[in-house]
Amino acid sequence: MFSKSDKSLVIAGPCVLDSTEVNLQIANTIKAICQELKLSYIFKASFDKANRLSMSSPRGMGLESAKERFLEVKSTLFVPITTDVHDIHQVSAIREFIDVIQIPAFLSRQTDLIVEAARHFNWLNIKKGQWMAAEGMQHAVEKAKEANPHCQVWVTERGSQFGNDRLIVDFRGVEVMQGFADAVILDCTHSTQMTGMGKTGGDRELAKRYARAAGIFGYDGVFIEAHPRPEEAISDSDSQVEIDWLTSWIDSL
Repeated sequence: MFSKSDKSLVIAGPCVLDSTEVNLQIANTIKAICQELKLSYIFKASFDKANRLSMSSPRGMGLESAKERFLEVKSTLFVPITTDVHDIHQVSAIREFIDVIQIPAFLSRQTDLIVEAARHFNWLNIKKGQWMAAEGMQHAVEKAKEANPHCQVWVTERGSQFGNDRLIVDFRGVEVMQGFADAVILDCTHSTQMTGMGKTGGDRELAKRYARAAGIFGYDGVFIEAHPRPEEAISDSDSQVEIDWLTSWIDSL
């Protein structure tokens, strides 16, 4: 799937699973450029955004409907897929069509969820809690490794809480987390989030700057949400980058 000897890892896709046409357009476009440059690519999308700020915010299509669309991407393009889970029962339910399981930042200390994920998957990506120092993520990695010594455990930086309504990235954490994780990834889009007015906002232009900075600070890869028309995206429309920009940036690596 990915090792530190590889050039770089790109985890990219829409925030929430979209139409079949959009999912395949995104995955096919990014796969082509990554394949040309010999980069590892994993398609990312969520089937349920259970941690929405507001009850009125869209959550996604749910597990049953999402299965068919994930399988469309996998069977058509033969790319690995990752998605996030929020409950223990979801872990085994997605095993047949998901390659890398992701633990959301808000759940990065949920021992039972991490252990269950590691028992069922050999690739686990844990997002760093917004309130946690980089050093604190070692415990989450150790939980997964104890449950499954063969599990490759990645940690994704997605910003730290700054004040009441925004996140910032402390780039010093990458070397700390590389001391105990199999890979450290920078979440370029979610790290720009700002809460307020009943909606989580973001900053697309800042996300692009984070992507450019990832290589400078030595991250093993990037996690970045992209869409052909970000303003029409189901979720996180303020922070997702344009698919054309993303492919242009990847081509510059």
